[in-house]
Amino acid sequence: MIKKITLILVLFFSVHSYSQEIKNYAWDEKPIFNEIPEEYKNQPAVVLFDKRWIHTRVGYYAFATFAMNHTAIKINKAEEINKYNKIKAQDNGYIRDVRDFHARVIKPNGDIKILPEDKIIETEIDKVKSIVFEGVEAGDILEYYFIVKESPSSYGVEIFQKDIPVLLAEFITTKDGVTFNTFASSEFEMSNFNGKTIAKASNIPPYKEEANARNVKNLIKLIYMVSTPPVDTYRWNYFLPTYYKKPFFQYFKKNQARDFIEKLNINSLSTEEKLITIDNYIKENFDFVWRGETAKKITNLNDGKQKLKSSDLFELYGFVLKESKIQYEVVVGMSRFLGEVEGERFVLPLSHEFMYYIPETRKFLSPYEKYLSYGYPMYEIQGSKGVSYNPAQKGNIISRITFPIAPAEYTVNESQSTVSLSEDLTTATIEKTYSSSGYDGQMYRNWIKYLKENKDEKELVEAIKTKTFGDKFNLKITTYSFENQEFKYNYINTPYVVKVKAEAEESLIENAGNLVLVNLGKIIGSHINLYQETDRKWDVDLGCAKTFRHKIIFDIPNGYEVESFKDLIIDKKMEGGASKNCSFKSIAKIEGNQLIVEVFEIYNSINYPKELYQDYRMVVNAASDFTKASVVLRPKK
Repeated sequence: MIKKITLILVLFFSVHSYSQEIKNYAWDEKPIFNEIPEEYKNQPAVVLFDKRWIHTRVGYYAFATFAMNHTAIKINKAEEINKYNKIKAQDNGYIRDVRDFHARVIKPNGDIKILPEDKIIETEIDKVKSIVFEGVEAGDILEYYFIVKESPSSYGVEIFQKDIPVLLAEFITTKDGVTFNTFASSEFEMSNFNGKTIAKASNIPPYKEEANARNVKNLIKLIYMVSTPPVDTYRWNYFLPTYYKKPFFQYFKKNQARDFIEKLNINSLSTEEKLITIDNYIKENFDFVWRGETAKKITNLNDGKQKLKSSDLFELYGFVLKESKIQYEVVVGMSRFLGEVEGERFVLPLSHEFMYYIPETRKFLSPYEKYLSYGYPMYEIQGSKGVSYNPAQKGNIISRITFPIAPAEYTVNESQSTVSLSEDLTTATIEKTYSSSGYDGQMYRNWIKYLKENKDEKELVEAIKTKTFGDKFNLKITTYSFENQEFKYNYINTPYVVKVKAEAEESLIENAGNLVLVNLGKIIGSHINLYQETDRKWDVDLGCAKTFRHKIIFDIPNGYEVESFKDLIIDKKMEGGASKNCSFKSIAKIEGNQLIVEVFEIYNSINYPKELYQDYRMVVNAASDFTKASVVLRPKK
């Protein structure tokens, strides 16, 4: 009994001490900072340390979180002062009280100037406190800390990486009556000491955003979740069975859903045909209740165009699958550009993607993606890992799943253009057919449908121009038409086709003495370049593997002949296996009075390691070079 009482007292005073310790936190009178590494000495500023501490207590007489932030920044260049001399006690909408707020300037000679409390400003409405450092010079260290008391939150995101280096990042959690789960970037080392969970990272480099990279995922950060024992509601083996064991509807009833299935008349169809019929009807006839709109009760699910809450729409799929005796799994993925699905639990606030997987056909249904048909999963999750739950299986078993990657032959953008010049060579007339299949085709089909239903023709024409010619081509579209517009064409990957006729003045033609340069490369549309991006920090990650094929038929004007088309011939290819590489190749030849140019550009992989970046960059720049290439004409002798 004595031992039990002693243990209770130890636990009580341990909890009490952490609560008091964070409230009594104070800086060192004479701080000692780590030496700035040589590679960071030319940085405009350096974060010497960034220390944060969260203490949460929940119980009969306690419901509060204390948060401490303590930071020191050395200013190396005077022009950076205004970026870092304004500090605000974090405002996350839950602050109840700023308990402490201190700031000081440490001069290069060691002199310390503490900012007086009357320099702290509090806004009248939201009562947020802030302070401005004054008289700061290059070489000064700005140090501050604040402690806030707030209502507990079930999760938090702590981003430590900045646009300047961070020499030391530290995050501490302590608790009373709750459980912390921490998910940190690999740069952090985790430890436990005397009841504290401590995450530390050293020498965090400046953040660098790159095109076609997992920028959000790569950001050095830490996510924590707070739960109250004994139930951890976000564990997958609790979360998925709780919400997806049986379909549940808010705005219609099961008998209405059964009537819906009966009227679909799918009993005699194969599994594949059933799934296509179900998905096509729902995608064609149901839309989401958007923010600001009010959901309404549904009396007849087969009654044409209607709106449903997204949750009801998802559950409708599940109910139809269950009633139709089609085996399915609820699967959860995450955009590989944002992060990875954690194997044990749903991690807030990361955005997870929920869908259905059909084991028999090895395909996916994506209720939340209006553009995407039954087949491949959304492009952002290709190649990543997710979790899977089979409601028909006993035991609440959660499995891992790897999402498939669609090949480059699935998403194809193809065009054929006929280009002719006016007699005075001032105007080019272009007749172009542009087709898109795969992910690009499905997204473009959905986007044009939205524009036609919700926007004026001017915006529609601008979208057509951007898709077919890019956004840097000064031309006027005179006529346009579409083919294969219905959603049903997604299931057999029939390309979405737009046909346009356009006129371009001067933007395509240039005179050089008695020679005429016609920028035929521009016809395929604008293309990114990596001329300035010589180095790469992260792997290259593309939305999807894809293929581009273009054909340009140029009518050589009367009285002229081709002087040269050598700039239109390019051949660049990444070394390595054909299934993973990328390449750009263009060929040209004269047939009668026409110059025929063909372009083949392919990206067989969605990921190119940074070690292959220079080869990838070579291919991308080759495509960009082509858009600047011209055929040179000269008068016939």
